[in-house]
Amino acid sequence: MAHATLLAHLVAQRHWAADDALAEFLATAERFGSNYVPSQRQWERWCAGQVKREPRPLCRRVLETMFGYPVAELFAPPPIVASVNPWSPHSYSNGKSRTRGQMASESGGMRIYEEITEVADDSARFARRFRQVDERVLDQLDDDVRQLAIEYLIRPPYFAFRRIADLRTEVFSILDERHPLDQERRLYRAAGQLCGLLAHASADLGHPHEAETHARTALVCAELTDDNPLRAYVRWVQSNVAYWSGDYRRAAEIANTGRAHATSGTAMLRLTSQEARALAAVRDLHEFPNAIAAARDARDQLSTADEPGVFQFSRGKAAYYASEAYCAMGEADDLREATRQAQQAIQFLTADPSESGAELLAAARIDLAAAHLASGEVDGFADALDPVLSIAPEHRTVPVVQRIRRISGELAPHAHGRLALELRERIDLFTAHRAVSPSQPALPE
Repeated sequence: MAHATLLAHLVAQRHWAADDALAEFLATAERFGSNYVPSQRQWERWCAGQVKREPRPLCRRVLETMFGYPVAELFAPPPIVASVNPWSPHSYSNGKSRTRGQMASESGGMRIYEEITEVADDSARFARRFRQVDERVLDQLDDDVRQLAIEYLIRPPYFAFRRIADLRTEVFSILDERHPLDQERRLYRAAGQLCGLLAHASADLGHPHEAETHARTALVCAELTDDNPLRAYVRWVQSNVAYWSGDYRRAAEIANTGRAHATSGTAMLRLTSQEARALAAVRDLHEFPNAIAAARDARDQLSTADEPGVFQFSRGKAAYYASEAYCAMGEADDLREATRQAQQAIQFLTADPSESGAELLAAARIDLAAAHLASGEVDGFADALDPVLSIAPEHRTVPVVQRIRRISGELAPHAHGRLALELRERIDLFTAHRAVSPSQPALPE
């Protein structure tokens, strides 16, 4: 399991709670003639990478002694296949030394998955290496894009990011040379889909400017191939960027104009659902009923979709978009419908594992929690939110974290209760450990 920092990754491998880690810190500090121990809150900041400057020299020595890595590396995101340094004499768990075999087994599942995908990527690159592009090369490329779209639903965004970017670079390189028109169309289509995926991932990781750049390039490719499904998907990404930036009117406008390209698959369901929740965010009593009705009709009329992975907009996702919209409208009838839609979303997503990535299921549960809270049901809120607060940090994308922050603010009127106070503490810790970008600096400001 990946974490925000290598420090958090190593602590998790040793199955340490914060108290265990701080006790080990104190024992190590005593070897240096000190009884200093950081607060639990400080320790959590270190694990979350919330470090503006390196800690005092004593803390650096203690941390490096405990884990066998320089502090700069400990506070940086872990390598994808990071494990305890097998060469470090300080690698231990509960005070006992471990063999290299034991340490390797702890991250074996992740290591073998990454090795399998890397070797498969090597084979695919070999197949594409020859500039004599033929149907086999193009079929391989289509299969690779399809697989990346499927994996995006179940793998953390930053795991997929590099593989998508590498494949896009290869496609751009192939396009530098001349090819028959039918081959160029397929190549531009693949390039556009990959840029769309990069836009989606960049937005999920909190980089809206970069997301817009990739989206514009994807639209250029869509124009060159007259690809309406790609246009619709990218317009949704752009609308999402505006939505999570708080520009709800622009988000609604982008989604509305994108409907012109919703000619197949789940595109109409995607764009009407997005438009409805954007209009609800500004409580547009005039336009919202039309948009939510269009989304409901699109869901009712949806036949079996054949888009792969994240290119498909599932009924479960549409249901939690509707829940979020009704909750934002805020009337008693709206809140009852928000609860019903969120429960339906969870049922859809749980029933079909191919549609139930951690982020989607978390969003549905957050919307259910929000509906309970808006109705003053703190216990129901806590029950719905509990499984969300336990999801791994690498799945805590920007939309998930911003949803949590939004309802955290709405928890304020209930802050006098013990349950509400405990939830606020858990939410603060949740938002401190977020999915990180592949380019996040080692010591974030």
